[in-house]
Amino acid sequence: MDNKKYPHSDHRQRVRAQFRKSGCENMPDLAILELLLFYAIPRRDTKPAAALLIEKYGSLRGVAEAPIEELEKIEGLGESSALLLSTLREISKRIEGKKEAPAAPLSHDEITGKILGDLSACKNEVFYVACLDPVGRMTGGKAICEGGEGEVTADKRAILEYAFLQDADSVIIAHNHPGAPAAPSGSDAELTRETAKLLAETGIKLADHIITGTDGYISLAATEKFADIFR
Repeated sequence: MDNKKYPHSDHRQRVRAQFRKSGCENMPDLAILELLLFYAIPRRDTKPAAALLIEKYGSLRGVAEAPIEELEKIEGLGESSALLLSTLREISKRIEGKKEAPAAPLSHDEITGKILGDLSACKNEVFYVACLDPVGRMTGGKAICEGGEGEVTADKRAILEYAFLQDADSVIIAHNHPGAPAAPSGSDAELTRETAKLLAETGIKLADHIITGTDGYISLAATEKFADIFR
């Protein structure tokens, strides 16, 4: 076996190290093509062929879209190299096609239904926060505070912190009245105003405060008496 050092091995190692350190983000198209060709051209300098490809097709995208018959004619390439480069576009299409479609925005009623479902199993009074993105997708929802059977003390700072964590554009708060009607108390209204003000100071909108009880639920945003809080 020939033990002589391959003359381009150091260069290949540097290109590989660059990719391992930062991926493709800071690599020019020429270097990315060199790296790909390493695996089709094991013992030859791949930079000249990569340079010819960039000269002819202008970019990595242009190379990926080139017909395999043309690629085979590039000096320094052969069938294996051309086939490897031709897989770029097909692999990219396959990966993009497998991406999950973003969740569809939910209607207010659908979000309310989810919140009520989460609260329905709670025997103690629970304060719940749902976070929404700019187009109405629910990015997160959880119980922030839990109290006894009769009351819960909501931590407004905890609401704000969770909204920041979820990068929320708007927030719906909710709590339950176990064993009692859903009618909002004076402290519920005061809490709603304070929370709306705190969120607004950071550019987050309070979209609603939902209260559920033995007689169903009430949306404060849909109740004329409280509607001004949400404007």
